[in-house]
Amino acid sequence: MSPASSRIRRLLGRLLLLVVPFALAFGTVELVLRVGARSASDGEEPAAVDTRWLKVEKSAELGWIFPPDTTGMYKSSGRHTPVVTNAWGLRGPEVSTDTLTRRVLLLGDSYTFGWGMDHGAGFVRLLETALRDSFPESPVECINGGIPGYSIYQQIRMLDYVRERTEIHAVVATISLANDPIDELRIRRFAPNHLAYFSYELRDPASPSARLIAASRLLTLADQRTTHMQFSLINTNGECRSLADESLTRLANICREADLPLVWLIVPRAQEIRPGGFWRRALNGATDRLRRHFLELADDLRVPIVDLKPPLASVQARQEAYLPGDSHWNEAGHRAVTEVLLPEFLNTWDREK
Repeated sequence: MSPASSRIRRLLGRLLLLVVPFALAFGTVELVLRVGARSASDGEEPAAVDTRWLKVEKSAELGWIFPPDTTGMYKSSGRHTPVVTNAWGLRGPEVSTDTLTRRVLLLGDSYTFGWGMDHGAGFVRLLETALRDSFPESPVECINGGIPGYSIYQQIRMLDYVRERTEIHAVVATISLANDPIDELRIRRFAPNHLAYFSYELRDPASPSARLIAASRLLTLADQRTTHMQFSLINTNGECRSLADESLTRLANICREADLPLVWLIVPRAQEIRPGGFWRRALNGATDRLRRHFLELADDLRVPIVDLKPPLASVQARQEAYLPGDSHWNEAGHRAVTEVLLPEFLNTWDREK
């Protein structure tokens, strides 16, 4: 046997000494997890369907939306949001269709929706009150187009949805740094013709990696334990950012072509405002780069933009700006958002008139 062949044999032997114990350990843990899961499932009773809560319905046009003309409680992270929907399935009163009312459409996700807030405490209704005080001579209406979980792509679909039903005169749209980029990646798996089948998986369920993880209890457990880290890393990667750019650019072009004043709101991650540990501080650096990117995009597209980090940080320095144990704003946070949005919105509206 040549010296080269002997070295290869020794190398393969050492490799087997490393791989075999690992494979045996993996197989043992996998077997234990499968047996344990089977034993636990044997004694489970079918979960009863709780009909007390208001839930969204699937929509081929939008992905999901609340049922129309409904009153109920929306369960949100352990607290309950009272919701009254209008004939279009949006939170809030019926929307007028007359030619005298000036209507502002506010687009977004759970922040615009008013997660955890009573009807009048979210910034949509607070802005409406402020605008009516600013224009007492003419009726003004704010339409809450925010639906929990919506992506920027869905904001565009919501804009089309509302414009088909009434005339609007201005738009406010949100960019949530916590999840909008990754939501763009997830919604595109189902857009444009399969929105009603949307699911929140981090990776495409049909991908080889997703199928491999689903086939293993151990890999599934490891995947679940690192979901938050994976989510944050994917949310700031280049692919997600590019998809968000595409939707934001399209939204800006639609509004420009329709002569609709548009203002963007950058919604910070709650961890940027609240103190946190090492991992949170590390993620804040990536989030800040994402913020600068969207600020530059707004400048390139000449879209007025309001970064909500400074006003929310100012509130947080004096009092709590967020709901307990939640990443959504409380009443003080919504008031701060209204106060910083109002002057920018009025300036934009005046420039467009």
